[in-house]
Amino acid sequence: MNKKTIITALLVLVCVAGQAQTFTHVVEDSIDFVITGTTTSSHDSVAMFPCAPHGKTVKFPIVGGKFKVTGRQPRHTFIQIGDNAENDLRFIVEETPTNINLVTGEVSGSELQQRFIRCQMRERDIDRVAEPWWDSLGDDEKDRIIDMRMGRLSDVTEKDSANFMKYEDFMGDRNALVRQNIRENKDNIIPAWYLYTDNDKLNYEEMHEFIREDAAYAHHPAMERPWKVYWGMLQQMNITGKPAPDFEAEAPDGTMHHLSEYTGHGQYVLIDFWASWCGPCIGSFPFMKELYVAYKDRGLVFLGVSCDKNRDAWLKALEKHQLPWTALRSPSSKGDACELYGITGIPAVILITPDGKVLSTDLEGEKLKAKLEEIFTDK
Repeated sequence: MNKKTIITALLVLVCVAGQAQTFTHVVEDSIDFVITGTTTSSHDSVAMFPCAPHGKTVKFPIVGGKFKVTGRQPRHTFIQIGDNAENDLRFIVEETPTNINLVTGEVSGSELQQRFIRCQMRERDIDRVAEPWWDSLGDDEKDRIIDMRMGRLSDVTEKDSANFMKYEDFMGDRNALVRQNIRENKDNIIPAWYLYTDNDKLNYEEMHEFIREDAAYAHHPAMERPWKVYWGMLQQMNITGKPAPDFEAEAPDGTMHHLSEYTGHGQYVLIDFWASWCGPCIGSFPFMKELYVAYKDRGLVFLGVSCDKNRDAWLKALEKHQLPWTALRSPSSKGDACELYGITGIPAVILITPDGKVLSTDLEGEKLKAKLEEIFTDK
């Protein structure tokens, strides 16, 4: 059977070293697929949906512990099937029929499908230990672990440290497995799934290893964001140590301002990229306000640059959270600050030197606090 592909060029995502970077995804022919299986779930149906990115959910009945999922999707689409009893697995749309036990992961089908399920079952082995432990913690304990990760917890107890170390061990095991799953499947499309879901856990060296134009998975539709993240990393490397790219942004009163109004005038400048819809951004505000109070009179200029497209949402967030520093909003018609600075995830902090050069693009939490203490020790 000849494979017909549809090549769709997407918009320019980011400029790196003066070169326009674009992602081209390959959408393969739509095919009919069949996935049968068994489950011990007491629910009356399983749910299926495309999951990279998320698509419409369709339910299929469970009869006598058995189900049959059918549909038509582009070949190699990632779909998820779950039985509403926490037995969820991802599958790859193929012509070869698949049979799965959603509880045990026992599978028959193509070699590719079997490899994908084996990857996920190794994840389940970690989750079977990690999730009961996490569920046993109180909400306050969970919040304190997250605050420690963000560098926002000052009164760390011995119990906090023990919980944090255990959490980090689980996360380390999970992240190591992601890398293993990618490296063991470079000859097929499975890495596209893990790069889609876990790109934020990979450093530049790993992304440079995995994001390659000649990879078997390079143009899978799920790869749009991984490519964008990788180009953002390259952009940040390109601007570090160089004059901060100027941009125009809007103030709450509607006036327009340039970054160059604040940089290159003998003071360090901290740019906090955020948005009204970003939960982690909102969660970082108390910590950032502490830093603002500590350094605003010692030669540090704070700028909050919002990535909000909705102006009203931005203004409401400013009113609600009472941010004391200079507030601006990008994008504007004269340059998107997030693109210029390779911002692909927020919150993100950019630190600029007194002579207007980019000092760092990857500081947050305790790393940011330590860097500011280092800079202003003798000031």
